[in-house]
Amino acid sequence: MIIRTTLITSSLIASSLVSCAAQATLINRGGGMIYDTDIDITWLADANYAMTSGYDADGLMNWAAANAWAAGLVYGGYENWRLPKG
Repeated sequence: MIIRTTLITSSLIASSLVSCAAQATLINRGGGMIYDTDIDITWLADANYAMTSGYDADGLMNWAAANAWAAGLVYGGYENWRLPKG
């Protein structure tokens, strides 16, 4: 029992020393765009903009169609939109 308690306590202490909080700053650029300072990218605030914009009735697309849509997207003065890497 003492060994088990010692191992659990040691594990908790070790994990608390290794853990650190990721704190990205998200900046509202206006016009439906959010800038993430941690990874230096701008996101569309509307995750289903393909539907909202009228490009697709329900916003559902396969990977190839979504890549083509993002490659041709002009929004907020930017033309270099892409899908996040999954």
